[in-house]
This record gives sequence, structure tokens and C-alpha cells, in this order.
Amino acid sequence: MPKIFEVIKHSEICIPIFSKDFASSKSCLNEVEKMVECERTIMPIFYDASPTVVGDQQESYQQSFCNHAAKGVSPATLNNWKEALRSVSRKRGWELEKFQHGDHQLVKEVVSTVRRLLRKDELDVTDHLVGMDHHVQEMMTKLGVHYENGQVVEGQTLMGRRVVEISGLPGIGKSTLVKIVYNKIHHLFEGWSFLNDIHGKVEEKRLASVQEDLISDLQKKRCTLRSSADGTAFIKYKFRNLRVLIVLDNVSDFEQIDSLARDPSWFGPGSRIIIVSLRSNLFNEYSQVPVENYEFQESARLSVLGPGSSVVNICDGILVEKYELKQMNDGLAFQLFCKYAFRGKPVPQEFSSLARDISLATGGLPSVIQVVGSSLYGKPIKFWEEALDRLKREPFNKEVKRILKRRYEALEDNAQQIFLDTACFFMGKDKTIPYYMWEACKYDPCRGVDELHNMSLVKTRENNELWMNNQLKVFGREIVKEENPRKPFKRSRLWNQEDIERVLNKRKVDAVEALSATFDNCRSFPEHGFFPNFSNLRYLRMNHVIIKGNKQSAKKSKEDLFLPRLKWLEWQWCHNISSLLALDLSGLVVLDLSWSTSRTWRCWRQIMKKAKNLKVLILKDCCWLAESPISHAPLKLERLNLERCSTLAGVGRSIGKLRNLVSLNIKFCSFVQELPEDIGSLEALKELYIDGTSIKAIDFPVGSYGKLEIMSACNCKSLSLSNSIGNMKSLSYLALDDTELSELPCSIGLLKNLQTLSLRNCRGLWKLPDSIGSLEELQVMDLSDAVIDELPSSVKYLRNLKVLKMPRTFIREFPRGIKNLESLEEIDFSGCKSLTGECNVTGLASLNVLLLVHTDISQLIVTICGYSNLQKLRLDDGVLILKIETTKGARHQFNGCETATQFQADGHHISMLTVSQTLKQGGSQTEARKLLVDEVWL
Repeated sequence: MPKIFEVIKHSEICIPIFSKDFASSKSCLNEVEKMVECERTIMPIFYDASPTVVGDQQESYQQSFCNHAAKGVSPATLNNWKEALRSVSRKRGWELEKFQHGDHQLVKEVVSTVRRLLRKDELDVTDHLVGMDHHVQEMMTKLGVHYENGQVVEGQTLMGRRVVEISGLPGIGKSTLVKIVYNKIHHLFEGWSFLNDIHGKVEEKRLASVQEDLISDLQKKRCTLRSSADGTAFIKYKFRNLRVLIVLDNVSDFEQIDSLARDPSWFGPGSRIIIVSLRSNLFNEYSQVPVENYEFQESARLSVLGPGSSVVNICDGILVEKYELKQMNDGLAFQLFCKYAFRGKPVPQEFSSLARDISLATGGLPSVIQVVGSSLYGKPIKFWEEALDRLKREPFNKEVKRILKRRYEALEDNAQQIFLDTACFFMGKDKTIPYYMWEACKYDPCRGVDELHNMSLVKTRENNELWMNNQLKVFGREIVKEENPRKPFKRSRLWNQEDIERVLNKRKVDAVEALSATFDNCRSFPEHGFFPNFSNLRYLRMNHVIIKGNKQSAKKSKEDLFLPRLKWLEWQWCHNISSLLALDLSGLVVLDLSWSTSRTWRCWRQIMKKAKNLKVLILKDCCWLAESPISHAPLKLERLNLERCSTLAGVGRSIGKLRNLVSLNIKFCSFVQELPEDIGSLEALKELYIDGTSIKAIDFPVGSYGKLEIMSACNCKSLSLSNSIGNMKSLSYLALDDTELSELPCSIGLLKNLQTLSLRNCRGLWKLPDSIGSLEELQVMDLSDAVIDELPSSVKYLRNLKVLKMPRTFIREFPRGIKNLESLEEIDFSGCKSLTGECNVTGLASLNVLLLVHTDISQLIVTICGYSNLQKLRLDDGVLILKIETTKGARHQFNGCETATQFQADGHHISMLTVSQTLKQGGSQTEARKLLVDEVWL
């Protein structure tokens, strides 16, 4: 017994097995007493004796205690045994009679629980975790796992089959997130497997080895395969009734998982597959996989939920989703950095500013933060200053850089060129214009940019801007520098001022394809001392450059012209446009002469005659341009921007010849009073920007403006709209901000494709027509600062409306018509001082932003069914009555609070008591009002 007692002392979990004759053994009773005495985790198995029999010493247990007493066991010992049995019988354990499949099912359940409690199957995860809670919650939602208060809800039954793809930058924490999720949920499954570095193993021709690992993990015994084909067949038919969790880490191509988990129906109901992807389009390929399992054959269907959706139903019961892990925000990055750099100690004052700068320079990548923070722990301030300087030059640690280099090298050549162009010149720029150059260079931009998106190397933001992480920009520029570290003139792209200064002294610079020479002050170059040096330029951007040329330039033969491969010329602050005549403009597709100070435009006709393939012409802020350039524009022109040409009197009567024109921008050409009559016949025209002009009226005859999608007429003070606007059937965006319109024509309801209607600061607009309810596709309506005092009842038909902005309007009561708009995500009534009474958002299932600051709202009525999406709520100081109307026993999470004074606007998170706890216990609405709710994020 002493040895047994010693073992009990050092055990984490003790499992007594209670049979009918358990109490007949003194040693068994002594062991249970010792377990209770040592306060071990005790998990009893009631094999053929119920907890009541054990705890109350009934039946055979009663007889056994009588026998022990008869044999001289002291009453004190008997009482200790009885108390120990009573204590253990109340603990959570297992009763054999409740297991339908007997011993086998019981043993599996016990082993699974014990392994989980001992964390035997858990993957190693760093202790320094920051900002993961939100991502874990999102993943649980996508996996269909009930997850509350940081814990998986026990006893739940997983439904269907799901695949979740996680994508994001290298080093951003994808694998860490998956490990956390895996550790939390693997016990819900009958089999589980976490397979590392799929890409690397498949590249090494070890597919059969990966299959062996998967099969061995799922069936809990080692297997050996003769071929990968055998492995696929085995996986396909062996596990169709087994509920499994499979994680495939570091996947770069769908073919790499084709033989592992191509079809979710290979596995049993409730199965989950998580893919950590190096690309973001595996999701799309999964949606095209035919369902093989016979049980789904009849119900198979494929539906993609809208363009760009992140959810695909392969068939009933099988769901494929994707989740993109974003960079840490600045606050979380700083917090994580301090964990590594100061090991939990307070940040010294002298290090505070440096610590913030360094955490910002890491770009929100946890792997970089970890390496940099750990390396600076305990180091003097000089090391920190050097680290910051080094991060600005080369932000990635070696491992992340290695992965990125591999991604870059996996790109097709054209995609590589587009990536480098974006890193060097186009980050933050509208991608529409570079596309023209890339098409002219045969780079296949649609395919190339799509490939960059899939590899998470470039993104396109909502405003159509090309964007990449600042660290990726530095990485791309490093690739260019590595083409020749010491000789800039032998690199393909130049953008650095110092490098350009060195190159300008060279006679021949054949390697340079793209040059951005921007100078702070005017620089003069002789014609023969600048253009001839760069014979292979396709992209040239320069400003404040004066070229002193030969007066005979206009008469040169094609062979004598400079820059024969030029596709893009951006010459801002050009002093004399006649300098362009020295260039070969025959291949030019983009010409930007914004802010030109050229006083004479007599040679414009000659320039346009040479640029016969021109597609984009930008002449913004050319203050001396008095005559429309359209009369001499090449017929292939697609985009014309004349914004802020302050002396321009008109667009030009000959615009009708530009049959390919897609976009016309004459913003703030204040002398323009009318549009040419034949502009409506331009069949390709999609965008028309006339903001700030003196145009008084536009006629839209039937059949005109056939493809116009965007019309912006803000700040047109004299503009009036006729009923003919209803003929613009393709219009999706209409902005009339800062106009003096007093009403909208009823025909506006005929714009069936309109998605955005902006009427900001229309001080004469006091009502909307009832026909507004006919705008079936309307998603955004902005009425900020208008004098509108109510919305027509027809707004209840705007089923697709997502954003309603009415700050500082004269609205008097919360519009009843919007109460049941299930798509509505954002409502802004801030500053509506006439708004009184109650705010009822009970039917707004998608609402996540509600702004009511500086209103006289007295009640907020919310019905919570399941989960509320409300994340941002701004109210006035003082008491707001919060009525929670719900169904007793439902599960709830609601982000809000009882009084507005408890909200913070600094982004801090506040933990509070939950309303759901009271409601589950049957609390009344009055009791619910007295509680704060679960979480607040602002």
C-alpha cells in the first residue's frame, strides 16, 4: 500500500472503477480515501454499480461495510471510507449503462478525455499570444463549433462536413492560429491528424509518406503503403464513417491535397478539414470538386453565394469557407513586442518611443515581432536604434524572407514583373491605369494580378487601389537591388534619388526598363544627355525636368527618335510640351502631363498624331490649356482626365468620334457650362465626372448613355435633374453632393441597377420621392447634412440596403420603414437633434454600427436571437434604457451596455457581466436592464 499511495500522490488523474464488489476490498477503499485526501482529479467509472449505490452505500456496498465492521474495522475508518465514497460519487465520471455500445465505447470516451486533460495530443504553442481570441472565435464559427467564453461547449454534436482555408502573409500567425484551434477541438472527433509542411514534403516526392502519416494518425496504428494510389483508395473508403479533424499545413497547390482530402465526403459526418494555404484560391478549386459519396449523389448542388463570396456549398451538408488572417493592428503589435522585449516588466520611459517605432516597423507580423523583440531583451539603447534602422532597410527575418522568396520564384514571369512594378511604383495607385501598360507589354495583367492576389502578395482595396504590406514593398525593391547591388545602372527599375543621380552620369543604361525621376526643384538636361541614355525604357515618370532640345525635333525620322519602347510617360510640371516631339510616341498608351506650365499648345496636334495608340490621357491642372484637346485625340483613347483645367471653356464638339472612350473627367473645370449633344451616344462610356462645373442641365434621351455606370455631379450649384434621368438603366453610382436640388425626379425609381446614392450637404433637399423604394439594388444611401425630416414609407422595400447615413438631418423619429431591413449593417443618425422617442432595431439582423450621439433618443429596443452583430454603438452621456426582448433559454452575445457613459471611444475592450446568464435563469426584462452586457468594442 505505501507504494500505491506514493503513486496516487504523484498522479494527475485518478480513475476508480466501481463494480458490485468494490467495497469488499479494504485496499480499494483505502485507495479511494487517499485519492480524496490528496485532492487529486478523480474521474470515476461506475461499471456495474450506480453513483447512488456507491454514494449511499446501498445493496452490496451496505453488506460489505457490515462485513468490515464484523471483522473489527474501527468506526472511524468506516466513516472515512463512506465519506470518500460519497465525495467521489458526486464527481463527473462515466456510467457503463449509459453507453449504447458497451465497454468499447466507454473505453474510447475515457481514453479521449484523459488524453485531453493530460494534453497529450496538444501541439506546442508559444506562451506569448496577443490578439488571437477574435481569430479563434471566427474560426470556431466557420467550423460550426459552439464556443463560449474561450471554451468549447462540451457534449455538442457537429453537423455536416466543413472545409476551412486559412490564408495570409508568411509569418502572420496562420499555423499558430490553427494549432490553438486544433488543441481546443480535437477531442470532439473520433480521429485527428495535423500534417506539417505539405508543400515541402510533396516537393520532395514524399506523398506516400504523408498519406501514411494521415492514415496512422486517424486509425491509431502505423501503416505502410506501396504507392500513393493505394493510399488514396485506402483513405477514400476506410474513413467514410469516422468523424475526423484533419489539418493540412503549408499547402501551395490543390494537387498537393488531391490524394489526402480532395472530397470531404471521404470522411464521416461531422468531419472538419482545415487547410493552411500559401495561396488564397484553393477555396475556389474545392468548389469545383465533384462529390463522389453515394449518399450525396441525389442532393448534389453547387452554389457560390455572390461574387467574391467566402462561402461555397459544394452540396447539401458540405460547406467550404475561407478565412484571411490580417496583420496585427498597431496596438496589439506593440503589446506583443513588449512581451518579448521586456518579458512582462514595465516599459522604461527611455525605451517607450523606440519600442513603438520598432513594433510599427515590423508590419504587424508576429514572427518578425518575436525575433526582433527577443533579440533586444536586456540590450542597451544603441542596439535598439540599430534594430530600427535595420528594420527600415530589411524588415523580414531570414525565415519569412526565405518563404517569400520561394513564393516570388513560384510566380510566372509576367506576375513577377507586375509584382516588382507595384512594389517600386504603383503601391496605393488606382490599378486601372497600370493595366494599360501591362497589357501593352504583354504581361497579361488580369491573370498576373489574380495570381498575386492568390499568393497574398498584392491586394486590391475597395477604391481599386493596388496595395501591399510595407514590408512586401521593401522585399520587392530588395529583389530589384539584388539584380546588381553596386551598379544601379544595371538594374531593371530605378526610383531612389541617389541611385538616379549616379545613373544620369552614365552614357548607356540599357538595363533600366522603368524610371521614376522625381526632383524637388527644376533640373535641366540636354536632349542628348538624358533620353538616349535610357534606350529600353517602357515606364518614365519625372517632374520639374526641363529638356533643352534641338529645334529640329519635330522633323526627325522615326529612327532618330528617343525611347522607342516607351509605353508610359508621366511628365508632371512639364515646362514645354514641344520636348515630347523628340520621343518615339508610337507605342505610348499612357500620357500624363498634369500641372504642365507650358504656355503654348500649338504642337499638340503633332504630339497626338505621333501617339496614335494612346489610351489614357491625363491633363490635370494644366492652367494654360484653354482649348479642348479632344479634337486631335487619337481614336483609341479610353480615358480622358481634364480635372481642374481652370481656363478650359468646353469639352469639345468632336467628342463623338471617341467611340472607345470609357471615362471622362472634367471635375472643377468651372467655365464648362454644357456637355456636347453627342456625348450620350458614346457606347463605351461608363464613367462621367462633372463635379464643380457650371453645367445647368443634362438631357438623357432614351437609348443614350447606354453603359454609363458612374455619374458624379457634386458641387454643381446650378444643376437640375429632369425626369429623363430614369433612362440611365446601367447607372450604379450617383453622387449629387453639395448641389442645390430641392427635389429628386420621381423617375429616379427607374434606376434598377443603382447601388449608391449620395446626396450629402444638399441644403435644399427636404424630401425624397416615394419611388425611392423601387431601387431594388440600392446598398448605400448617404443623406448627411440634408434638410430631410422623414423618409418615405417605401424605404421598407430597400431589401439590399446596407448603409444609411443621415447625420445632422432634421429627422424627427426613428424610421419605421427600415425596421425590418435584414441587410442593413450601418445606421448613422448622429447629430440629429430633432430625433426623439425610441429606437427600435429589433428586425435588423445584420446591424453592426449604430450611431446615435447628440440625439434625444430615450429608448433602445433590441431583440437578440442567437448572436447579435452589433459591434459599434455610440450614444449621448446619460441613461439609455436598454430593453432586451428574447426567448427564454436562448444563447446570447450582445455588444452594448446600459448607460452610454460606460462606452469608451479609444478602442479599449471592457469585460462585463452577461445578460444571457440572467435570461437563462428566467430573469425578467426589468432584471436584464440592470445588468451590463458581455463585451464592448469601439
